[in-house]
Amino acid sequence: MHYLESSAPGKPMMVLIHGAGGSHRVWPAALTDLEGMRVVALDLPGHGQSAPPGRRSVPHYAEAVEAFIKALELENPILVGHSLGSAIALVVAHRAVAPVRGLALLGAGARMPVGEGLLGGSISSLATAADFIVDYGFAAAAPELREAIRNEILSTGATTTFGDFMACNRFDCRLQLPAIAAPSLVITGEQDRLTPARFARTLAAGLPHARLIALDDAGHFAMLEKPNVVAEHVAHFARELPPSHSQRP
Repeated sequence: MHYLESSAPGKPMMVLIHGAGGSHRVWPAALTDLEGMRVVALDLPGHGQSAPPGRRSVPHYAEAVEAFIKALELENPILVGHSLGSAIALVVAHRAVAPVRGLALLGAGARMPVGEGLLGGSISSLATAADFIVDYGFAAAAPELREAIRNEILSTGATTTFGDFMACNRFDCRLQLPAIAAPSLVITGEQDRLTPARFARTLAAGLPHARLIALDDAGHFAMLEKPNVVAEHVAHFARELPPSHSQRP
């Protein structure tokens, strides 16, 4: 698995997990270069520069992330996930194979249903599916940001992107939420039309130790529309965490 790492050894550790059809490139510098943090931004299997194949379930992606954490000997990292990445982070936290200090979840929900049109479209016409994600993923964004996300999806390819959407559609961890003891920060864009804000509110209410941040003028890609605001919330959350945290009471 390919990854980029900031040059802050010995600092608190943060792992960034991107969403469906993405790669480490979706994360803004405000997060990858977060002051006082050692930050690792990975490419999930089949994405970016990581070897295929991609996966078709969140638990299988979680296993890959757990193996990644073990291979790099990352001790009690904070997991920052976006969309599919947030689902993966939740499963890693619940399984507790790789203990984590905390979760910062963007574009997140305890379930992530995907419409049949988007599921089928990712195979029949990836360009149309990419246009849909871009059209519905932002509240307001510069053309270059929209084009960057579109190109990410196209470069990931139809097979892996379809698998990502299938993984999201199968995901439902509502019954597992009470057992996830890691402190959590849930950040939602009020204009999110892919994983609506009500999903984030349900998620935050179901987690035992969660705080919800709602951003008025942001959509699904809040970290790109409001990079400095999101980075400030994540940094504040990380500073408040204890040195280590056991997954389960």
